[in-house]
Parts: sequence; C-alpha cells; structure tokens
Amino acid sequence: MEIPKFGGAQASDSLYFKLRRTPCFGRCKVYEINVYRSGYATFNGHSNVELEGMHQGRVGMDTLNTILTQAEKIDFFSLEDRYDNEGITDLPSTIIQISANGKNKKVVSRVGTPEALKSYIAMVEELLYPMPWRPVPKAE
Repeated sequence: MEIPKFGGAQASDSLYFKLRRTPCFGRCKVYEINVYRSGYATFNGHSNVELEGMHQGRVGMDTLNTILTQAEKIDFFSLEDRYDNEGITDLPSTIIQISANGKNKKVVSRVGTPEALKSYIAMVEELLYPMPWRPVPKAE
C-alpha cells in the first residue's frame, strides 16, 4: 500500500499539520491552526488575536507542499521533541505537529529553539495566519 504524502493512512481528512501558540504573562497571541489532508483548515483564536473563536478556510496543495518541503529541509522529523527549560515559566510555547509520509511528529518549542525551527515556524505562520478565515456557524 502506498503511503500518502500528506497525513497517515487514516481517512482522507486526517490531520496533516498543526500550529499552536500558548499563553504567556503578557499579550501573546494564543491560537491554534489545524490543516487537514484535504486542504480544509481551522483557526481557533483564544486571546490577543484579531479573530476569536472557531474559523475555517482552505489551504491549497502548493501550500501543503511548501509546509512539508520546508519541514524536510530542516529535518523536522529528527528534531528533539521538546526545547524547553522548566525553570522559565513566563514564555509562550509554540507547538508544531506534522503527519506526513507515514510519520507523525510533534515538537514543543519554548526555550533553546534552534534557529532553523524558529525560521520554519515564522514561515508557516506567515503562510497560514493571514488566510481568509470565515467564522464556523454555531450549531443550534
């Protein structure tokens, strides 16, 4: 069986990429972006963001390819699982998860993050954060 490039062997709309920003003691943006194999994406804004609540959008295949190609360039799947210092508590974390090419990897980055990973995070945030997000209708 051929391993799909985006995501694992699950259903066609399984999670492909996640970017999550956690709170700090200041005015850090707190949100989560999930991108699925089909290109469907969600943005859940929690605080200090322009869009609060659940929103949805579409990511093109070129963007999905860019996310994976750039991850491979920084050898994402070989990075440490955590870059942190438990003694420092006022900094936000950035959590990246990628499920692609039969692999699933999550990296939590807060302190001591390699420059290549910092650049990658900035690149994907620049691609995904400003997308045209639409509010998800609330179920009645």
